[in-house]
Amino acid sequence: MNAELMSSERHSGASWRRPSLTEVPRLPGGQWTDPLGGTPLGRTDHTSDHVVGSFASVPDSVGAARRLADLVLAEWGLSEAVDDVRLVLSELVGNACRHALTPDHDPETTPVVVRLSRDGESGRVACLVADTSDRAPHRVDAHHFAESGRGLSLVAAFSGEWGWNPIRGGKIVWAVCGGRD
Repeated sequence: MNAELMSSERHSGASWRRPSLTEVPRLPGGQWTDPLGGTPLGRTDHTSDHVVGSFASVPDSVGAARRLADLVLAEWGLSEAVDDVRLVLSELVGNACRHALTPDHDPETTPVVVRLSRDGESGRVACLVADTSDRAPHRVDAHHFAESGRGLSLVAAFSGEWGWNPIRGGKIVWAVCGGRD
């Protein structure tokens, strides 16, 4: 199947207006306190239902996030969600590395923090990516021959729902993948 030609309107997508903190919905996977400062850069913390990894804002972090997802989803017995989670993480981490940096941030020391949380009953996996930018994710209508601009449409197509939440010092972009119908 050619994912580029899939309708990007299959799911409701995210609000493009920055929500106020009183409007912010609860994060999938539960509360995440201090996502940009709780896990030191280069470290991974793991519990039975959550894993958090803190990566530098560099392109190699996209592959590292995918490898983390592979290991954790295999451990959780959620192999049916691996492909969707890998694609969603690739897009969200890639966007964070590409668009969340400002000239005064050093990519080697600016964190992109990934959290995967599972719901054992439904088989759903929440993929959350925190970065230091407070700019909202911006979905564009990419021309058919454009070389970029389809990332958030792919996230919408390969997740059940997605959105973003402002946090102190940046934002969290999240998507929920997998699940039994």
